[in-house]
Amino acid sequence: MSNQVGDEFPALCEKCLGDDQHLKMMKHANGDECKICTRPFTVFRWKINDGQSKFRKTVICVTCARARNSCQSCMLDINYMIPLDLRDTALKMAGIEGFTSSKYISNSTNREVKAIMADKQETEFRNIETDSQADRAKAMLEKLARKFEDNASALVKKPSRNDHIDKEALKQLKSAEIKKLVRELPFNGKIEIPEVETPATSFFIFGFPQDMPQYSLSDYCKKFGKLKLLNIVQRARCGFVSFTTSKAAQEFARSIINNGLNKNASRPGLLILEQKYPLRVSWSDRKSLGHTNEEHHKLSLICTRVMKQLAGQEKKTEAVTRNSSKPKSSGSQTAPSSNQDKATTATYNSSKLDFEL
Repeated sequence: MSNQVGDEFPALCEKCLGDDQHLKMMKHANGDECKICTRPFTVFRWKINDGQSKFRKTVICVTCARARNSCQSCMLDINYMIPLDLRDTALKMAGIEGFTSSKYISNSTNREVKAIMADKQETEFRNIETDSQADRAKAMLEKLARKFEDNASALVKKPSRNDHIDKEALKQLKSAEIKKLVRELPFNGKIEIPEVETPATSFFIFGFPQDMPQYSLSDYCKKFGKLKLLNIVQRARCGFVSFTTSKAAQEFARSIINNGLNKNASRPGLLILEQKYPLRVSWSDRKSLGHTNEEHHKLSLICTRVMKQLAGQEKKTEAVTRNSSKPKSSGSQTAPSSNQDKATTATYNSSKLDFEL
């Protein structure tokens, strides 16, 4: 089943399109599967003049983008440029329902069901009627977008010629905001199950590749119970998952502890989805993951560094354990034994899988 609606041009926000009036795009029909509904869709790739050499591309199909009213590339609200979870929470608190599709396709556990649900949504979009609450929702979103933009511009606003603003101070302010954000996140958390019964149901997920589909994680988690929340930021390579019951959360944690990849439960547990998507998991309440692209980029770099550090620590621990378990040799055989230890360690380092990203 191929997505035919909107194949001529993708649903993109102004920021992803850039300022070039003669933008060139590469179109690849059925070039990839949608990260939400798993259906094949037409992929567009392009490059904007923003000083970066990286190409941008669409990652979700136009049907899922319209269901969420989001950009196909950055997956922010296409009109107001605000995160979807922030937008939906604000609308729900105001009692506004139906302005956007809250029943996301990713809630399903079956790939075929996701595709069928997406096909049904295509037909629904052709007969959309004006909601009586649309004006109220629009006013609220505009106010929220202005608030969001004001907070962002306070950090990145450029000084005018007459302003004597210290650029270094502005840079330090932004750095302090990001450091505060990172300190809140439990990169040094643990996966071990508490001995005392606790109502904890949430986990911090980090280190996964940016191309990991969200359904890969949701399908695995739903084996242990119903999900209350799944908030993944692909660009930041981290997110949160919450279960409705503590029993389901403990079963999820136990499966990671017993998967053969974790010998120390006092660290974030290693999990590999579909034998190709490595990630780390630790207990944590839900916290902020940032809102700007810069914050998400910095978080992504930190995730890479922490993944490398954890992999290195586990290698050293494994090597020390192997060496300490060997019987001590006599004085005449000290030198050969030392050489043998070095050879054993070298063999381990070259053969042990390193889950660094």
